[in-house]
Amino acid sequence: MNKKRPDFNSRAAEWDNLPRRVLLANAVADLIIKEVHPEPWMRMLDYGCGTGLVTLGLQQVVKEVIAADSSIGMLEQLQTKAEEAQIANIHTLLIDLDQKLKLPQGIDLLVSSMTMHHVPDLDELFSIFRLVMNPDGWLCIADLETEDGSFHDDQSVHIPHPGFNIDEMELYFKNAGFRDVKTLPVMTIKKERDGSHCGYPVNLTFGRS
Repeated sequence: MNKKRPDFNSRAAEWDNLPRRVLLANAVADLIIKEVHPEPWMRMLDYGCGTGLVTLGLQQVVKEVIAADSSIGMLEQLQTKAEEAQIANIHTLLIDLDQKLKLPQGIDLLVSSMTMHHVPDLDELFSIFRLVMNPDGWLCIADLETEDGSFHDDQSVHIPHPGFNIDEMELYFKNAGFRDVKTLPVMTIKKERDGSHCGYPVNLTFGRS
């Protein structure tokens, strides 16, 4: 059976209602601020921004944010939140997964949370990340540690990667030319599976361009 892509549009309106998603996004943003020290002159790109939970956690410490996602529904949720909060430094970018990826140049801080396990060709994506970043910029990737395939509730969707072990994720960074690569734990997501509670660790890997 051919598995389908996740349908994020249909889930966008309720996406933020799950407390663990908000907790994870806040933890990712806090750890980036603690370890990378974003500067107020930086131009930031959030790749796979979703409803902007991480975006909104970082927008106040940088000059400009480009929030990119393949789901128009997710981007609309972010736009609504930004308008309601009168935030003017966030710009959204809709990505077409069936077209060659083009990202804005001149990025000082590129972040992505819980998106990489959905991307089939990570070597290509990391190369694109490296090309659009300014010298000494920071790439920060938060994603699942290797899991048994049970993390996602809908088993009919195609998930290219069952998480990543630390060496594997750091190798993507290094192969694309990033340096000073480091990985730290963010938090462990708890889910109930077959009557028991399972833990799914999430790590943050970061490096300089």
